[in-house]
Amino acid sequence: MDLPQLKNQVLKFLSYRPRSITEVTRYLHGKTTDETLINQTLDFLKKYKLVDDEAFAKWLVESRSRSRPRGSRLLKQELISKGIDPSIINSQLSSFNLPSSTLNDKDLALQALQKKLPRWQNLAFRDFRVKAGRFLASRGFSWGVIEEVVKTGYNSTHVSR
Repeated sequence: MDLPQLKNQVLKFLSYRPRSITEVTRYLHGKTTDETLINQTLDFLKKYKLVDDEAFAKWLVESRSRSRPRGSRLLKQELISKGIDPSIINSQLSSFNLPSSTLNDKDLALQALQKKLPRWQNLAFRDFRVKAGRFLASRGFSWGVIEEVVKTGYNSTHVSR
């Protein structure tokens, strides 16, 4: 495989969604074992800012929080699996969860729970707490946030009756 072919394949790979440098590197290693070609391709992508871990981390945090809200713990775990540097992760998560931010962990947990409330509105508090707690824990929220949000969610569904 030559450089132009490899560039075309990686550009198609990048066309679906942003990728981290580690994801692109793994992809390239699956296409060729020639380290020179891999390095030349990565240099090309970096030169034209087609791969940027900081921009990727920001995109992932915003995307995940918008489409399928989850806690910062789970977001951090996902970013680590994508090969993002811990300093970038901490920077993105701290700026995302600032009190001035439109969404923090509590807001995200409430947003995630809203989709389940109609199904669970007839449950007793004990059953509601178990289901909601498990659901929010699977989304990576801390127990402190879960406790607060479960009470708020239960009260909102049972006050309106």
